[in-house]
Amino acid sequence: MSSPLYNLDAANMFVGDDDPGESLYTILKSVKFFGLEEATKDHLGGGAVTNIKLGMRAYTLSPIAFTLEGLAPNVQKRIMPVGAQRIKYTIRGNVRDIRSHDDIPLRCVVEGRMTKAEISEFERDKGVSSSYEINEMLFYHLHLGAEEKFYFDYWAGPNGLRIDGVPVLQGMARNLGLA
Repeated sequence: MSSPLYNLDAANMFVGDDDPGESLYTILKSVKFFGLEEATKDHLGGGAVTNIKLGMRAYTLSPIAFTLEGLAPNVQKRIMPVGAQRIKYTIRGNVRDIRSHDDIPLRCVVEGRMTKAEISEFERDKGVSSSYEINEMLFYHLHLGAEEKFYFDYWAGPNGLRIDGVPVLQGMARNLGLA
């Protein structure tokens, strides 16, 4: 049987927990989820005929970015919180399984700091939009339905990275005396 085809057909975002009073669904134009990249280093052995890139099992999370229609003063003020506090951002979505026609909930919770807020150039026939970035992410949790798809907790070290519920660095955590 072929792989399932999932389509994210609606999204909502909350600055903070998912309080309906903080919903941005009527002005959310786009949201870009994190990207995960493993750090690599070049290696060329003394007698090797080619170099290779070695995965270093250290990862970089790219920022979450989102764009809102128009001005959003309630969101924009979050760029400079008192004490540079990290806050929660919650993204919810509706993912449709194209084959079965099932609607599957998507829920993403991230704790980070808004480090960029930018208002677009005004154009008479288009108005403005505002774009934001969340960095300094120390906690990230993504669920598709009841399944944990991605989990990251900076403070848990090697124990704090799971993909599809599997601890990716379990052996490292054990060898470092953390598991």
